[in-house]
Amino acid sequence: MLARVTSLRLWLLVAMVTSSIVGLGGAFLVGSKIDQSSERSADTARALQVARTIANQVQAGAGVTRLAALQDVLVNDRLTVRRGGAKVFEGPARTGRGFELRVRVPFTGGVVELADYTGPHSTRTTLDLTLITAGVLVLVIAAAILAATLVTRAVRGPVGRAIDAAERLSHGELSARMGSSGPEELVKLGRAFDGMATRLERADRDQRQFLADVAHEIATPLNTISGFGLALADGVAQGETQRAEARALIETETERLHDLLSDLRELTRLDLTEGVRLAPVALAPFARELVTRFAPAAANAGVELSLSVRANQILSDRRLLETVASNLLSNALRYTPEGGSVEVHLRQHRGRVVLMVRDNGVGIAPEHQQRIFERLYRVDSARNRATGGSGLGLAIAQRAAQSLGGHIELESAPGRGSEFRLVLPTANPRASREAGISSPA
Repeated sequence: MLARVTSLRLWLLVAMVTSSIVGLGGAFLVGSKIDQSSERSADTARALQVARTIANQVQAGAGVTRLAALQDVLVNDRLTVRRGGAKVFEGPARTGRGFELRVRVPFTGGVVELADYTGPHSTRTTLDLTLITAGVLVLVIAAAILAATLVTRAVRGPVGRAIDAAERLSHGELSARMGSSGPEELVKLGRAFDGMATRLERADRDQRQFLADVAHEIATPLNTISGFGLALADGVAQGETQRAEARALIETETERLHDLLSDLRELTRLDLTEGVRLAPVALAPFARELVTRFAPAAANAGVELSLSVRANQILSDRRLLETVASNLLSNALRYTPEGGSVEVHLRQHRGRVVLMVRDNGVGIAPEHQQRIFERLYRVDSARNRATGGSGLGLAIAQRAAQSLGGHIELESAPGRGSEFRLVLPTANPRASREAGISSPA
């Protein structure tokens, strides 16, 4: 790249020199034409003046002797006088030279003709014009060389940093940055490059943290299962009470491990961009089935669960829609204390379908509200483990919402509960007609 920039400067210099040579040649030709035109105009005026003077003298009675004397004075001209149609006088021809112009001046009874032979031309105007053009072109070449040098210096630095940063990044050094300096276009390139590198570094860090968290989440139930399993096998757990407690813990941790692996599989499936299968979804039956499925869990937790539906149908993927709704509802039940309430509202308005899950539980602090959709992010690790959450539910819900072309909104405050809203666009009119979807009342 840098070699090309230098080569471009050389080619620019060659182009300027070539243009200068062509310009000088053109200036010389134009100057010559100007000289010839100027001299021709001057010669014509002079010849007319001389011819008028001679005509006046002939009319006044000048004879052949006087005309011969005048011809001797006119070195580059040939004088011819006609009277009554007859040639009275004609000067000698100038051999080896052609006529440049002819003028005729009539007088009473005749006419005076003056033929101007080709003479030497002045080159003063041509030379002056050529010198002026040459001076201007020299200044242009100098300015072009200076501009090319400045541009090359301005470009070489940022381009060199970009090459170095790209090479370091390709070798795994994700902290490499290009910086933003130089021409505006390279400043934009530097910002875009550094933004990309920052995102790569963050993604790498998040991936490492995610893998570490997964390993930790899997290790905890495995250690419990292994420990109590050995206790049962070795007879360390004596008595029916201890054995029952061991079996209960093994079953609980096994279920927890099963849930974690299921969530990981679901998240992996979404990350692999599994195809979205669109079909008409009747929203009222869908919402009732969802609430019916979670009613026993709500009753066991002592939480009141209510439903409100004002929507008809939507063209969507039912499986992904259930994934989002189930995760939002289970999350609300998990963090709503006994005696609390969870409300599910489904609305269809102005080209959007909004599934809202509202609770009056513990709420979420503002500093955590953006990060709770990250994988395995825990506002309070001890609380998550106590409630049995894998830490992947909201990440799965967000990813599924994106697959459906929608997003999840959140409003929450500590001690005042949370409100999660799944916002989805309804199908376009043509797709709705083809799928047989009716408009909301």
